[in-house]
Amino acid sequence: MSEIEFGSSLYKLYHSVVKLEAGAVRESKGCADLTVNELNLLECIRSLTKGSAGPTISAIANELDITRPSTTVAVNKLVNKKMVIKSDCANDGRSVRVRLSAKGEKAYGAHHTYQNSLVKDAKEYFSEKEFDEIAGSIDKLKKFFAEKIEDSENEE
Repeated sequence: MSEIEFGSSLYKLYHSVVKLEAGAVRESKGCADLTVNELNLLECIRSLTKGSAGPTISAIANELDITRPSTTVAVNKLVNKKMVIKSDCANDGRSVRVRLSAKGEKAYGAHHTYQNSLVKDAKEYFSEKEFDEIAGSIDKLKKFFAEKIEDSENEE
């Protein structure tokens, strides 16, 4: 496979996953009015939540590598959809904490169930050896891209 074909394959793989996930979102109860990006934001909020304390807008922005104003706009859309709840930070009056509402937890659960089902299907599609090799290659690709991002940030 040439370098151009490899790059094209990565691009097509990414867009196929997003397209598949978007279709599943449209069909899923509790998620139909959410975008893939909003589901990813719910997942980020859930992963950063410690006990009953949700993450701050800044923590979410840092995790997703987007600006705080963009994060605020995205979070406010989820508030309007009753997926998340914002509350003032107890020890810092300038900060806002965000946590999933019961509706947001349900949407997160449906999304998580879908992702687990997709992985299960992939495990059945490939042999155990192939699946392990792909998983190892994906981990290696993630590390490669993380290093490239770090290198580019250090150049700035």
